[in-house]
Formats: sequence, C-alpha cells, structure tokens
Amino acid sequence: MDSNTYTSIRLSTWVDYKVFVDNLSENWAFRGQINSRWRLRTAIERTDFIKNKKGIEAEFVSEFQRGARNYLNNDELPEHLIEWLALMQHHGAPTRLLDFSRSPFIAAFFSFEQCFIRNDIDVAIWAINYNFLKNKALAELAKQFPNEEWENKNLINDQSFEKIFYQNDCNLVFPVEPFRMNRRYSLQQSIFLSTGNSNKSFIEQLEFLGDDMAKAVIKIEMPSSLHKEVLRDLQRMNLNRASLFPDLDGYAASLRLRYNTMKTPEEAVEQHISKLEDDGFAFIP
Repeated sequence: MDSNTYTSIRLSTWVDYKVFVDNLSENWAFRGQINSRWRLRTAIERTDFIKNKKGIEAEFVSEFQRGARNYLNNDELPEHLIEWLALMQHHGAPTRLLDFSRSPFIAAFFSFEQCFIRNDIDVAIWAINYNFLKNKALAELAKQFPNEEWENKNLINDQSFEKIFYQNDCNLVFPVEPFRMNRRYSLQQSIFLSTGNSNKSFIEQLEFLGDDMAKAVIKIEMPSSLHKEVLRDLQRMNLNRASLFPDLDGYAASLRLRYNTMKTPEEAVEQHISKLEDDGFAFIP
C-alpha cells in the first residue's frame, strides 16, 4: 500500500463486522455513511461560501453567535469556541467539525438506517484511532509552535483551539470535545474531529499522518442489503432513533424504521423451516 493512504476493507456479513470491531481497542472512533463512495467531508467543506474570501468562516461563526443570543438564555450560552461550534453543528449550521462516535454500533446504525430507500450500494463505516491522531497532532503543533502549551486533560485546550481556528493554516486533523455536551451527543457517545484549515479538505489534511495513515484510518465497506439484519440486531441493543434522538421526532422515526424492518411472512416461514431443520426435522421436496 502506498504511503498517505487509508486502509480499506470489505466485509460481507454483519457477524464479520462485529468480530472486526471487537478486536479494536477503545481508542477508535467511528463514523457511518450510507454511501461508500462518499469521502469524509466536513459540512463547511461542502458549502459554496467557504472559498469566497479569507476569514469568512470566522465571520459566519460571529454572526451565529450574535443571532443565537436571541434564542438562548444566558446560562445556555457557550463559554468557548469549541462549544459554539458544537452548538452550531447540533442545529445544522456548517462547521469544520466532523461527528464521530466511540460506538461502532451507533456508527453502523447511521450507515444502515436509510438503506430501505436504496440498497444497491455499499455502506461505509470509517474508523479512526483518535488517540493516535491526537498524539500525532500534538507533536506536529509542538514543532510549529514550540512555545505554546497545547494539551489540557489529554485534549487540545480551548485557548489553543482558538489560535488554530483563527490562524486557519495548520494542515492537520485532531479530536476535540466541548466541556458541555448536549443530551443527544452524550447518548450518541460523540467525539468531534476538527480540521486545522477550513480551506482544505478533511481527507487531504489527514495526510499529515504520513505513512501512519494506513494503520490509523480504516474504511469498512459492507453491502447495504444487510440493512434489515443489522437494524433488527441494533434494535435488540436498544439502538434506534428514539434512543439516539430523545424527542418526539426521534420516536416517530424509530417507529417507521422498526416497521420497515419487520419480517415479511415469507421471511418468517423461511426462518421457521430453518429452525426446524436445525432441530433435526427433514423436509421432502
């Protein structure tokens, strides 16, 4: 494999996936995407305005901060820039953050939940060793800014993040966590990965890992036709829209998904016959 290239694997069964992720350490974070052809891209990377002029991302954040005060109480206002970006992300405003989950099964849910609409393409679950990524980013930042204290409680500290954000020319990716997490992100076991430069793509900036990218970034592809089996299994784990989005919208969406993945009469008969055969009954065609 060439350097600066992530590892890509294809698994054909849900059991294979569960075995694979069970062998990974707790230092990995996961992101599910419904289409395996999609790259890892931040929301702000996909906007039309980000290339318009230097500093436009900072202007966008500043305008959000001014306007949000009309909708939030004083005790709800974020205290640090990371918290502001997390709030923006939560409400659909584009940022340089990319959502990951510490749970490989939550990531799988987001990969498969829409597959009943189209199940002729592979899904992808990206796995990134965020602890390794953090250490490599800290080492790179220490070289670029030898007089700065970057780390605080094993993470990029708030003041250092602001410096990276407004300087906007550090071509790397690193994990961040806001001090205050809303309920939804807590339930989804979320962790954010941030780019150091909003004018370059996420995947391009991951290449700061060099030869280590192949062992720290894995793209797992699986057939979307597995979606009923996967979603039924995740439902047994209580992973559904209602548990991950604790409001009426989430509950309504979870009902739709549960009914869409119910066994058909044909599947129920086939499963019953298979069980009887496993128990020693023979059927003569």
